Amino acid sequence: MKLVQSILTKNPCYTAGRKITVKGLMLHSVGCPQPRASVFINNWNSPSYNNACVHGFIDGNDGTVYQTLPWNHRGWHAGGAANNTHIGVEMCEPACIKYTGGSTFTCSDLATAKASAKRTYNAAVELFAMLCKQYGLNPTADGVIISHKEGHARGIASNHGDPEHLWRGLGLSYTMAGFRKDVKAAMGSGSAPSDGGTKQPATQMYRVRKTWSDSKSQLGAYKVLANAKKKADENSGYKVFDASGNVVYPAVSTPAPTPSKDTSYKVQIDISNLNIRKGPGTNYGRTGQFTGKGIFTIVQESKGEGATLWGKLKSGAGWISLDFAKKL
Repeated sequence: MKLVQSILTKNPCYTAGRKITVKGLMLHSVGCPQPRASVFINNWNSPSYNNACVHGFIDGNDGTVYQTLPWNHRGWHAGGAANNTHIGVEMCEPACIKYTGGSTFTCSDLATAKASAKRTYNAAVELFAMLCKQYGLNPTADGVIISHKEGHARGIASNHGDPEHLWRGLGLSYTMAGFRKDVKAAMGSGSAPSDGGTKQPATQMYRVRKTWSDSKSQLGAYKVLANAKKKADENSGYKVFDASGNVVYPAVSTPAPTPSKDTSYKVQIDISNLNIRKGPGTNYGRTGQFTGKGIFTIVQESKGEGATLWGKLKSGAGWISLDFAKKL
């Protein structure tokens, strides 16, 4: 796997600077006939591109992986709560397909298209194996590795059918169940997909430091969290960090949602499937409605889980995440 860092430093998602504790990985495909990752990177690396941002693209021509966000950075890829927990990676799609509506398409060169899809699949397996090792994730555990389609079925992503629609449309035998098994196998071999692979993910190492950036203050790295906690307790001012630099001890308290504030302004929504919820946060149920694209009036604001700012629609339909709205 060739991994190239090409961070979208101008994208509003990156400049927002929000971090997540990585709990899983979500696999996407771009949904258009464009195999070159550079096209997306060039278009998305702009202050005005504020409707999406992912952690990586996999080029359909050569399988190169381009990292476009820090792995523990909160992305805009799922259209739902999975943004707060999952890394999102897009596989580019063959140039020889043509979408005819929704997730259906025609293909003018099936052999070329299959080769491209196989290339991105294999690179995704290696990338996800690397990330599972880095974050101590079990690829076959429930909800750890999911597709965008599976995320929607779980109620944590918008209504998309990728990437299964691409594999199915090209007559490939790939499935997400098989993908998870291939990732697990690759973790055991350190290489591309195989039929075996039963080794367990790499052990998470917990580091005891004053701050993550102050590596010289590190007192030790521990496989057992309890031992790391004990060491931190014995040394004033020390904390326990996971492999991605997140504080795991002492626990960081999450502030309660702030009271709503009356306001009145208009926002523009550029995605058609933004969930409307019964309250200001993903812990509130969905109303079953979507905003659609257009301009809407916000009459109240409230901060929910993870300091996400939510807005109440003037129509009374409910609340939306303002991460996906542009204030006018």
